[in-house]
Amino acid sequence: MLVEGKSLQVKALDQWTRDLPNDAPRGQILDRNGVVLAGTATRYNLYVRPNSATDKEGLAQCLAEVFGYDKDKVLEKISKKVSEVTVATKVTKEQMSALFDMGFDGLYYSEDNFRYYPYGDFMTQVLGFTGADGNGQTGLEAYYDKYLTGINGYILTETDLVGREIQGGENYYLPSISGLNLTTTLDSRVQESVEGAVEKAVALYNPKAVACLVMDYTNGEIISLAEYPSFDLNNVPRDDLEKLFSSSKSMLVSSVYEPGSTFKILTAAAALDTGAMNTAKRFYCPGFRIVDGKRIRCWKTKGHGSIDFGEGVESSCNCVFMDSALAMGTDKFYTYLKNFGLRAKTGVDMTGETSGIFISQDLVKTVDLARIGFGQAVAVTPIGMMTACSAVVNGGKTVTPHLVKGFADEKGNKIDDVFVIEEKNTVVSGDTSATMRELLSRVVSHGSGKGAGVNGYNIAGKTGTAQKYENGGIAQGKYISSFLGFSLEAGASYGVLMIVDEPKGYVYYGSLVAAPLVGDIFRSVFDLFSLPKSNDFDVESSFNPDNVEDYIDLVE
Repeated sequence: MLVEGKSLQVKALDQWTRDLPNDAPRGQILDRNGVVLAGTATRYNLYVRPNSATDKEGLAQCLAEVFGYDKDKVLEKISKKVSEVTVATKVTKEQMSALFDMGFDGLYYSEDNFRYYPYGDFMTQVLGFTGADGNGQTGLEAYYDKYLTGINGYILTETDLVGREIQGGENYYLPSISGLNLTTTLDSRVQESVEGAVEKAVALYNPKAVACLVMDYTNGEIISLAEYPSFDLNNVPRDDLEKLFSSSKSMLVSSVYEPGSTFKILTAAAALDTGAMNTAKRFYCPGFRIVDGKRIRCWKTKGHGSIDFGEGVESSCNCVFMDSALAMGTDKFYTYLKNFGLRAKTGVDMTGETSGIFISQDLVKTVDLARIGFGQAVAVTPIGMMTACSAVVNGGKTVTPHLVKGFADEKGNKIDDVFVIEEKNTVVSGDTSATMRELLSRVVSHGSGKGAGVNGYNIAGKTGTAQKYENGGIAQGKYISSFLGFSLEAGASYGVLMIVDEPKGYVYYGSLVAAPLVGDIFRSVFDLFSLPKSNDFDVESSFNPDNVEDYIDLVE
């Protein structure tokens, strides 16, 4: 008794009492402004202890009336020689009150919490969902499960040897401890605009898939993620495992794609930073280059003629970027790609992240290097592409993309050190970054990215149109259209990457498919934050959709 007194007391209490679980509420997931994206509501489970129920006939009648049960079946169930039976689950507070107001003994309850998502089909892949046991299975629900999950409590009732409640006995209540609330970097207001752009892409082009990512390129805060196909988080398709698996996985972090011309942002930045190229350097584009005896076409088959480096970026001339990659050489170029973070995972706090795919450095041939220069022969994740290009426009610093802004308990006390953001390195100089901002701005104001322009605002960016491959060859008529744009406006330092996979119809270029959608998003963001115009740029005078020449210039 002296040595094992406490453990014996616990064992005795376990024999003297019956316990009912009191599930802990799961922590909420909130956007950066406190809007609930995933919440927890309370429901109840009802139990009957036959040995304690003195009026089984009346209790059965009551249960039948409240829940629409068959009275005889209920009576049979609560008359069994067992210590306890479950008579109803997912009971509402109103139903509970109606039952207990009738004063029947032998009736008990326990709390049960269920997860709900106020916006339904909204941020499906990033929020994720929980299983029947309340544990996170995908998305943030899984990644931060141990913080969102609380500690269950119990209701203990003293009973006799056969499980009857002792009159005047003690009842013990062990309260549950709620899970921590997660405040994210997400902005539900921006998300609405992004979701609208994704829906527009689906309506216009009937694509295989669409994905859009918005990130603050100065610090890596993820503002919005939207993907198609998707599903309502309140109605998870558990009976269709193929749909569940494919639609739960985020293509933004778990899938790789050939980036095409958006990759030219990195080639240009590396070439300028190494000194292999400068903005005054001139090129001649006849519409192709011969490398290792192989003819590699520029997207403009008739050629761009004589152009300088800046004009090459503006017009997205493949020949300029092939020359840039070859001028750097494999070792130097690959060093920059590694420093940009493309050859490893970004460290984003989402489940299932993968890394880019590159030809082994010692196996790269000259023709491979030329193709890599304009975004072929490589595969990257969208999150990796956004992260790498953010360093190009933010002054040269790489960032860690992340979704967590902070954790707090139910009383609002903040919990630190849950997600520590690594200090990153400088990849390119401030001068290189400034030059790239200027060149990429010209892409939007005068080049292939005109469709993303917004009257009176500074936007930089790059279009991309990549062929797809199947069974070791080019898949005819299948493309990935993309645009990666950056707002250069103070108060909205956002990068937006829009990817439309296999748009149907004759329009498939990133300049015509993805760029206008990004322009729609930026326009909504500027309106949302009431940002004043900073210049006299006029989209209409820069790009006339009725002018065939403008379309010819856009097509790449």
